[in-house]
Amino acid sequence: MSRQFTRDFLIEVQKGNVAGHSIVHKFGRNPDVPNGTFEGVNQLSALFNFLTAATTVRIKAGGNAADDVAGNGARTVTVEGLDNTGAAATETINTNGVNASSNTSTSFWRVFRAYVATCGTYGASNTAEIIIENSGGGTDLISIAIAEGQSKYGAYAIPLGKTGYLLDVLVEADAAKAADFRVCTREDLTDASSAPFSPVRVILYFDGVLGQATIDPHSPIFSLPALTDIWIDAEGGGAGTEVSCDFEILLVDD
Repeated sequence: MSRQFTRDFLIEVQKGNVAGHSIVHKFGRNPDVPNGTFEGVNQLSALFNFLTAATTVRIKAGGNAADDVAGNGARTVTVEGLDNTGAAATETINTNGVNASSNTSTSFWRVFRAYVATCGTYGASNTAEIIIENSGGGTDLISIAIAEGQSKYGAYAIPLGKTGYLLDVLVEADAAKAADFRVCTREDLTDASSAPFSPVRVILYFDGVLGQATIDPHSPIFSLPALTDIWIDAEGGGAGTEVSCDFEILLVDD
């Protein structure tokens, strides 16, 4: 299969012209990976928090008064993930200033994207950092950095009824400090109540990256069954290493 044929096919998928197919583009950033310790490529600067039961979620208290449903900043935030059945789910939350928002009506197994859906000022976005947490509090799931309007979260979960095909991976570390990256998966993400459990597997590893490293083959790198987590961690070669990642998945209906 030629690279041009592959590109043309994927363009048709993105245009919605191939039934049962879609493309997921994920990107993440961690501005402060510690030396010699793995963290997720996300803006919480921590390992990814993977829920072990579906739960409602909310916007965490402690933001800015302007990020309110009637304010000048972010008025609504949309959350994407998997619901309590493992199916793809989306819900939009009204912001509530410095206070926690109301809980979602959807119970989420995973939250893997959040973005500002509406704001109160033309050309603006969220005034403060917005963190999505479990409705009981105590577990930060995903964040939107100040004025960015979109999470940068290097993880995804394959919805029920789909198979994912990992098309390409790009990782990047700032040019002054090398970083190691690992791409991990775990199948059967909703099977979390009793052993045996599906293990975490490292499926790709990048050693000592300075600048960019990519994998972009002619055919998909791996197939990912429904209800499989995929994420990217990094560890720095010096204190405060900046890292980012980018990957694409072709989703096909089962």
